[in-house]
Amino acid sequence: MARLKQLQEVHPDYQADQSKLFDAKIVADWPKYVHDPPWDAVRQFEVDRLFQLVSPHRILNVGCGCGYHDVLMARKPGVESVTGIDYSSVSVAKANEVYSHPSVNRQMVDLLAMQPDSFDMAVSFQVIEHVDDPRAFLAACARQVRSGGWVATLTPNSAKLYNRLRRLVGRPPALEDSWHFREYTIPELVEMGAESGLVYESSFGYMMTLPVPKTGWQLIPWRAGLTLGHMFPGIAHRFCVVMRKL
Repeated sequence: MARLKQLQEVHPDYQADQSKLFDAKIVADWPKYVHDPPWDAVRQFEVDRLFQLVSPHRILNVGCGCGYHDVLMARKPGVESVTGIDYSSVSVAKANEVYSHPSVNRQMVDLLAMQPDSFDMAVSFQVIEHVDDPRAFLAACARQVRSGGWVATLTPNSAKLYNRLRRLVGRPPALEDSWHFREYTIPELVEMGAESGLVYESSFGYMMTLPVPKTGWQLIPWRAGLTLGHMFPGIAHRFCVVMRKL
């Protein structure tokens, strides 16, 4: 509740349900979702590295957004189906229009309204940082996965290099995006997942950024940053945690 009040001081219209925000962003910011080589390379890296750790047949992508990850995963060997869900109806419609695939089905649906134990993996790409109850989110993801299946979470790292440097000069950690409810570390997600019967299996880091204050200019080129983040996951800009359902 304190974090919600803090966000609303900065963004008076902030709501925990951000569906309207993403409805608007998918329209206003659509050009940045397509034909963006750096971002496409990051998304490809996320999926390629994840699939070195998992081998699912039926996948649930929670918060599928523009749908790019859905298609990347559907192309992986052994994948039979990808179900993408999102609470932004505009995102679902746009994803179906631009990133369609015969093995991908997308829908606007409440995660808890779905049939449990239906998937080999539930994955979320940059979603958990937007929700105000991460424990309930992980529990809902675990509910959808069969015994022995995976829950994979990709999210910004609150212990990233930039935040560690900020702490050295007595400044508080910075969020990747001011609309994030909270950002986490790998141990924090592992601890929350354990409460839902999820056991840590693996993790990896990726991307490393070092912005110049007040300008946003990056001192680390994105290609080098992608590699450095993987080499030094503890201070990477983002990470992925893979947990298994008992």
